[in-house]
Amino acid sequence: MARKDSEDQKRSMSVMFRGRAIFKPLNTGWIDEHVACVREWVANIFFYTKNGTTIMIDAGYNYERLQEKMGWLDIDPASIQHILITHQDTDHVGALERDSELLFKDATVYIGEIENRYLTGETRRRVIHGLYKLPMVQTDNRRVLLKDGEVFNIGDIKIECILVPGHTWGHLVYLIDDTYLFTGDTIWFGVDGGYSFISTLAEDNDLAVQSLASLEENIRARDRRIMVITGHTGWTDDLDFAFAHREEICQPFTKHYSDPKAPYDGYEEADDTEENARRGLLAKQDTEAFEAEKTLDYGNWMPKSMVVGSAAGAAALGVSGAVLHREASKENCMVGKLLSTALMAGSAGAGAFAVYSHIARKAFSYDGNRQLSRQIVEGTAKYVTLPAGGVGLDVGCGSGALTIACAKRNPAANMVGCDIWSGAYKTVFSQRLCRTNAKAEGVSNIRFEPGNAVKLPFADESFDAVTSNYVYHNIVGHDKQKILLETLRVLKKGGTFAIHDLMSEARYGDMEAFVRLLKEQGYEDVQLIDTTKGLFMNKTEAVLLGLGGSKLLVGRK
Repeated sequence: MARKDSEDQKRSMSVMFRGRAIFKPLNTGWIDEHVACVREWVANIFFYTKNGTTIMIDAGYNYERLQEKMGWLDIDPASIQHILITHQDTDHVGALERDSELLFKDATVYIGEIENRYLTGETRRRVIHGLYKLPMVQTDNRRVLLKDGEVFNIGDIKIECILVPGHTWGHLVYLIDDTYLFTGDTIWFGVDGGYSFISTLAEDNDLAVQSLASLEENIRARDRRIMVITGHTGWTDDLDFAFAHREEICQPFTKHYSDPKAPYDGYEEADDTEENARRGLLAKQDTEAFEAEKTLDYGNWMPKSMVVGSAAGAAALGVSGAVLHREASKENCMVGKLLSTALMAGSAGAGAFAVYSHIARKAFSYDGNRQLSRQIVEGTAKYVTLPAGGVGLDVGCGSGALTIACAKRNPAANMVGCDIWSGAYKTVFSQRLCRTNAKAEGVSNIRFEPGNAVKLPFADESFDAVTSNYVYHNIVGHDKQKILLETLRVLKKGGTFAIHDLMSEARYGDMEAFVRLLKEQGYEDVQLIDTTKGLFMNKTEAVLLGLGGSKLLVGRK
């Protein structure tokens, strides 16, 4: 797979799988004292170290940043002399290809004898139910061909090979030192446990399911703690979780999977940083994490009560209009007929709004297919950068979504979310909900407290960053530019701001003039970004969902 093909796959699969909660790679870091991983877009490659020997498991994409990220783990590419390959797919062998950086050109590659037939051209790799052939992989590394059940050693490291055909014809998994099971693309972890890997990428899905059942029987028979480590969805030592849905196949285009923690676009890796790689160990997936996930609720910008209320109103008006029309017709009452017509028209209008609000609610849902709210929140959070030990403020935090997203992106700093939790959303959002969501997300560098955007209860220059998302347009009767200035009042010199809202001229006045004013006052890098031009949505979607005029005001004080 040439580098160009890797880039092409990144673009196409980003579009195909975004918002579907399918690819959930670990960020770069350590699982424990033996196992480290590097994130390459949606894929993970792994390193196992014991008694001075480090081996590599899978070789990722043809990826330019691999050496850089290995440096975050203090692993020298020159030290890698042995690489285990689970299968030949483009996101598992790219660093071995002829047009790669050739970081491992002297390493010996271990691959199944059946899988090797893809590399020799005897067999062509097919995906999307056999409709598409992947380009051949070309590599010059020395190869050692492995058989099912073979056990061998590299230094003091024991390696057992287990054949699991289905995803590819010769896919192997590796059990290392009887404890670490590297499964490649055999298992896909949903939020509720493991499934057979993605249907559209398998050579034979029925065979993949059979292989997973055999693998479970093999592993459970060992009666010991085994860590199941996947290529795209994390790790677990909870075997009940790992094999929870072993007879089911992940079907990304025919079944909806909910996982609020999954990245909207797995190929966007801005949160994979050296600072995070050197902080603590990478969390596992298990039943306890699933139970915590079920408590996560970021609410919806289109309240359910509005959908139900408009539908009920449509039904009531329709029934009333029908009854009145029947009675008016009996008595030939023109006034009654006109009133019944008005009621039926009102019913149609309320019904249309019920349909619209239902569609909008699905679009905004954090665990729906579109996940627009999530995309906007995480997109805004990217502009919030805090120094180590710094503190940021989210004004009008609602359910805590943006506050939590900023806290996760800035783990060495702290975030404060403030809100009055009243008005139209008081039954949807609350301070308690914010705290519950933070706990479910495992975020502790955060707190929530009451605060009104019109007059914030904080001293001048208290925060290293300030942010807000779709809040100020809801504050009726107050000058929006004055609210912006009140937010900037609590920002320290040198601090950054990112405020997203419906900044139409009717609501906010002349925002271009406001930007000029900030620049005259010494603010730097001030930009007014129209987020309906593809950043978060397109103009048609923005208009249909009532988000026309969405703009992001960013800069530095």
